[in-house]
Order: sequence, then C-alpha cells, then structure tokens
Amino acid sequence: MNEGLTVNVIDPISRTCKPGHIEKTSRGYRIDYSTYQDAVPQSDLYLSPGWIDLHTHVFDGFTSLSVPPDDVGLDTGVHLVVDAGSAGEATIAGFKKYIVPNYETQIRAWLNISSIGLVHLQEVSNLNLINIERTVQAVLEYRPFICGIKVRSSGAIVGEMGTQPLKLAKLVARETGLPLMVHIGEAPPVIEDVLELLDEGDVITHCYHGKIGTPWKSNGLPVMALEKALARGVKMDIGHGAASFNFDVCRKAIHNGYFPFSISTDVHIRNIQGPVYDLATTMTKTLHCGLSLMDIIASVTLAPSEVLGIKNWCRLDGIITNATLFRISHDPVRNREIKDSNGKTIQLDRHIVPTGVITAKGFKSIVGEKSIV
Repeated sequence: MNEGLTVNVIDPISRTCKPGHIEKTSRGYRIDYSTYQDAVPQSDLYLSPGWIDLHTHVFDGFTSLSVPPDDVGLDTGVHLVVDAGSAGEATIAGFKKYIVPNYETQIRAWLNISSIGLVHLQEVSNLNLINIERTVQAVLEYRPFICGIKVRSSGAIVGEMGTQPLKLAKLVARETGLPLMVHIGEAPPVIEDVLELLDEGDVITHCYHGKIGTPWKSNGLPVMALEKALARGVKMDIGHGAASFNFDVCRKAIHNGYFPFSISTDVHIRNIQGPVYDLATTMTKTLHCGLSLMDIIASVTLAPSEVLGIKNWCRLDGIITNATLFRISHDPVRNREIKDSNGKTIQLDRHIVPTGVITAKGFKSIVGEKSIV
C-alpha cells in the first residue's frame, strides 16, 4: 500500500464518513484524522470495517453446493463468511477440522437442523435425518464457531413435513440460546405459518424473493404476518442466491422503509458465476434499489457482527485488524451482468468495487485491482 493513503472512512457506529490518512506503523496500520478535520470527502476510495457475509456455502469439497472460502472471502473484500447450514451435527466436525484451518478468511457456521446438512437438497424431508439431542450437543461443543441454527422451510425442501422441521429447529435454538436462520420461499408451508413461529433475534433469509408466497404485497408493503414478526424483532437478511432476489420486490420494500437488516449473498457453486458473483455485487444491487451507502456498509459490518455476538468488530481506532477498502466506480465490472434471480437485467452507473483488505497480518490487494497498490 502507498504510504500516506487518504481515504473516506465510513464508521457505521457513529454513521459518519470523513477523510482519514492511513499510516503504516511498526505495529500495523492506523488511521490519522487530524490532518483532515472538518474536511469534506473528495476521493472515490473508501475504508470501512471488514465486510461480513452472513449467508454463504463454503463447506468446500463436502457438499455439492459449496465453494472455497477465500474465493468469496478475503479475495473479494469479505473478512468473515458465515456458512448457512452446509453442515449438520454429523458433519460439523469435518468442517471445523478440514476447512477452517486451511483458509485465510474467518469462518463461522449456522448449523443445519438436519444431521447431514446439505449432502443432498431435501435434507429435512425425512424426520429420520434430524436428531435433536446430538444437534444440541454439537452446538455446545463447537460454539462460538456455531453461531445459530439453520432450517430451510419451503415446499421443494420440506416435502410432506410442513413446519415440523422449523419447529424442531426452533426447539434447538431455544435450548441453546442461539438465533435461528430460516430460509423462506415457495409454499407450502405458507409464509404466515412460518413467520408466526419466529421470535426476536431470529433471521429470515431470502427476504426479497420473487416467488409465489412472498411476504410482500404488490405495493411493497409487508403482509400482516411479516409486519408482526418485524415488530417482535425478527431480522431480514437478503440471501440473494440463484433464485431468491427480485429487484422490484426489493426496491418497493426499501421505498416503503423496510430495509434489510443484513445484506448477504447465499453464494454457492450454482450462482458464483452469476447472478450473485460476490458480496460487492449484491451490495451494488441494493444501492440501485435505494439503500444509502451508509446503510449498505452497516448491513455488512455492524448488523451481522451483532448477530454473531462479535464485540468491537467495527472499531476503527488504534491498530486496524479488519477493514475493507473499496471504491465507487462508474465503469461496469468486466464480464459481469447485473441481474436478479428472475433474470431481470439492469444497467448501473455506480458499482461498489473492493480494492484491498487490512487484517492483523497486514495489507492485501484484491486481485485485478491496482488502484491503491
């Protein structure tokens, strides 16, 4: 990194953006604001706390969907990836032993209520694949690596089981004191039956999907069950995925003031080459849908760190141990089509492009981005 690099520092805690001077010291990198007191941001280069992707699939080599953690982690500006249910109680030990130590990117996991995780994609269609006692024991053994319980609750997955897997997942979450992440999608079960089971701190992922059974009215207002769930403290996660993000649904909801709590990708082998690509692309799409840059950064830093129970993740004073550098580019990303999960393509005039990361080990440039090296 160039000595004395000036960037616009986004602090999601104080909700401020101001120029700062990145300095390299004998202990690491720090930000000096004194030279730029009361200055207005000028550069298109920004620094924020390290990005977190709350919904990924990175149990690489063990499930048909997963990708290598660094491919969607530090190589794309993301410091922490959270795997969303690729592993269950029968496979979580392998995840912790063989995946976590072999990558630079930090990893946490939502534990699938199904013992086998995503070895196949109807993991909760048979109650014989769920073992409550062993799942609770796995949480106790592997937390804080395990950050919560994951269950997919839509028709193509649950088969004849309806809300039973969700109820069992909620039981484990209650027994362990952890939040629940619930995949929502096509009925059955109907969205009202899903949402009424969720409590404060639980997360619904794929919140802006465009399938039949969406929790949104055509005017962008939530159905009553979602309104009540949000009032109870249920959180909305984007979880873009191959089939779970719709521009119109997202734009209308945001226009009506229903912002996502967290922005995540649900990145896996079937969408990493599009439409998802990476977290920055999903962030860019929400910029188009009406979110401010400040809200976007909070949704990939402050919000997910709260779910994960990580204190001081967003502090940028002292020596920096996790920060993402990025720019706002007016040029499209080469060989990348910006479209939603329903195939709608749009042209954008602003793109969030990661350029580098600062970790406890130092600075690392994003491959192909030379603007700050």
